[in-house]
Parts: sequence; structure tokens; C-alpha cells
Amino acid sequence: MALGVGRVVPELAGTVDTWPYVVAGVGFAVWGILAIAYGTSRQIAIERALMRGEFLPAPRWPLAMLTIAGLALGLLTALLILLD
Repeated sequence: MALGVGRVVPELAGTVDTWPYVVAGVGFAVWGILAIAYGTSRQIAIERALMRGEFLPAPRWPLAMLTIAGLALGLLTALLILLD
């Protein structure tokens, strides 16, 4: 998504102002990095809890933040495409 929104879409659209697409592309890149980091740390925490015979409920805030950020990036991308 980052590469597509940040580089490919503005080039295909032939738009002069590419900075909004670059901002959205960087946003998708950061979102992906955070999602991978959270998934990896969560998996490690679950494995450790299982080794101790415990259950580890997921905290709600990381998933809520990733969801909100993903929705915002999706809406931003839709607006950029519609308004161009």
C-alpha cells in the first residue's frame, strides 16, 4: 500500500501535487511496521504465558489504535483518489 499510494497512484493520475500521496504512503508504511511489531511482541508474550500455563488476554488499546489508524489512512486514500 505504501508504495502504491505514495508513488504509483500519483504517477498514474498525472497529478502535480504529490505530497498528499507521499504523506499517505508514509502513513501506510509506518502502520505496517507498527502492525508487524505488535504482532511479533504479542506472539512472544502469548508463548511465554502458555509456557507458564497462563492465559494472556490481549490489551484493547493497541488493536484499537491500529484499527483507527488503518481506517483513517483508508479514508485519506479514498479522498485523495476522489478529489484528484
